[in-house]
Amino acid sequence: MKKKGKFEASKPTHKTTAEKQAGAKQKKTPGNGKGGKIAAVSAACVVVAALMGLCGYGMALQNRDTIFPNVYVAGVNVGGLKQDAAIAAVQTAMEKSYAADTLTVVLPDRSISLEPDVTQVALDPESAIAEAMSYGRTGGPVTALLTYRKAQTEEHDINLESVLNLDTQYIRQIIDQTAKDCERELINPKVSVDETAKTIAIVTGSPAYSLNADDLYQTVLERFTVGDYSDLHYDYDTTPCDPIDLQGYYDKFCSEGHDAYYDEETHELVKEEVGFGFDLPYYTQQLAMAAPETPIVIHMEDRVPEVTLEQLQKIYFADVLGSYDSAHVYNPPRTTNLELACKAINGTILNPGEEFSFNKVVGERTEAKGFQKATVYTQIGKSEPETGGGVCQVASTIYSACLMANLQVTYRAPHMYLVTYVPRGMDATIYWGSQDYKFVNNTEYPLRIDASVSGGYVHIKLVGTEREKDYDHIVLRGDTIAVKDWKIVMDAEKESDQKELTIVKGGGVDANGKAIDIAMDSAGNKYILGEEVNYPYTGYTVNAYRDFYDANNKLIRSEFLHRDVFLSRNQSFKVTPYKEPEIKEPEPEPDPEPDPEPDPEPDPDPIPDPSGGGDETDPGTGDNPGEGGGEGDSGSGGDSGSWW
Repeated sequence: MKKKGKFEASKPTHKTTAEKQAGAKQKKTPGNGKGGKIAAVSAACVVVAALMGLCGYGMALQNRDTIFPNVYVAGVNVGGLKQDAAIAAVQTAMEKSYAADTLTVVLPDRSISLEPDVTQVALDPESAIAEAMSYGRTGGPVTALLTYRKAQTEEHDINLESVLNLDTQYIRQIIDQTAKDCERELINPKVSVDETAKTIAIVTGSPAYSLNADDLYQTVLERFTVGDYSDLHYDYDTTPCDPIDLQGYYDKFCSEGHDAYYDEETHELVKEEVGFGFDLPYYTQQLAMAAPETPIVIHMEDRVPEVTLEQLQKIYFADVLGSYDSAHVYNPPRTTNLELACKAINGTILNPGEEFSFNKVVGERTEAKGFQKATVYTQIGKSEPETGGGVCQVASTIYSACLMANLQVTYRAPHMYLVTYVPRGMDATIYWGSQDYKFVNNTEYPLRIDASVSGGYVHIKLVGTEREKDYDHIVLRGDTIAVKDWKIVMDAEKESDQKELTIVKGGGVDANGKAIDIAMDSAGNKYILGEEVNYPYTGYTVNAYRDFYDANNKLIRSEFLHRDVFLSRNQSFKVTPYKEPEIKEPEPEPDPEPDPEPDPEPDPDPIPDPSGGGDETDPGTGDNPGEGGGEGDSGSGGDSGSWW
């Protein structure tokens, strides 16, 4: 009687309800049972035939006298070979490897050499090939077929442990001895701090090392089994020692220094802060590279930052990028205005990209701030006193300095009439509320404006950091391309009523019959000249240039800046009609009585008044006091102005 398998169940002795129902339904269908039986029989026949074919092919594979494909013995591919040929191939390989090669186990700090003469390694080729021949043939035909199919695409190494002659006792002994020799106990590092000596003394620790002898032994046997004699690299099992937290010691005993820097908000250079401690990244690396139980002493000390104030002072505000000095006339009220404007501007610092506005920095010129009245020009070109007159000279001097420094000017307007305290075309007019002068610090470093008045000059310096440039210095140049002369006219509200006059020297007489100068219009009408209302200005059309020179004063290039048209202004006088006076004959004077005493000595010549000298401002070119006037720059004086 056949014994039932573990997972084999007994066949049921009665039909289930579902089977009964299925059978009942089939019986109700006429002719269905006969056709189904035929189909089932046919399918079964096909399956049986296929199985028989596969089994036949599998049996044929089992009976072949060659080894299955891709079968390796001691690293030699004996697939497809017959038994004798396979034995010969393995025998040849044995002579080259097992008898000559040494297996070297490479450990982190030493190595083990397993040489053939001590391991007594040898292989029985006939037994090894017998194992290869039996691969895939120990099962039934189907197993043989499946194994053969697999062998066509995958390699298979024959386990040679049973056919390999090897001194395993020696191998185990040398591995165990090596494991004992390399074993190291865990030693944690030691740290001591001497705050008085400002030192941190460290003795590095040592991790625990151990060699897994059992695993290494099995790995070595596997290498011999497959004939792999390449170096076997094997690591210890390691238990690390406690880490040294240098960061913690740094945080406890040290302080960070800070580089000197430029504060953009306060516009000041901030001094560096000296720190205390040690180079944390350096000593962290030293600890990582140190051998076990190595003493290391860290000395803590003052640490000067990389960037100091002294270094920054050699960079920031170290160079005069551009400067200009413009002479001003003697006029105390106007000079006061110049001084107040310069005081407001002096020390102004612009960060890179910031814009300077004259009106924003100086503010409105008022009496409350100390500004006094000096001559300005109205929209119709009249000269009138106004609070703050003359400060245009400060703006013009800054503009000229900006041109010398090659800075970016963003807003500038010329005066109505030509000024003489800066080169022609290098002036800038300003007027509160409508006319401003602006420029941008287009350098990479902050820029300071130094402004002052002394010795009859307005001084402007633009101090920053010199940029790399292709020139040595700049010369400003204004070329006059047209001139319009002025005339002498009588003062009138309307320009059409301002008749042109000609001065006739000695053309009239006064009541005493003495010759006097008079004026005459084109109709021959004569006039007596009164107060001068406006002194004259010659009109000019000027092209402004900036010339760039090298250190040998050789012109590199010229840059056209702008074209300015300065108006002419006629000299105007108040006049009264001239009438010929009636000259009376003088009555004879009686003879004087002789003086009993001699006349006293005459008084010395009077000392002339040192004060005096008029002062006019320099107007703009527009249609209102801001565009056509300006808070004037005394001493322009056109062609008739006088300098102090």
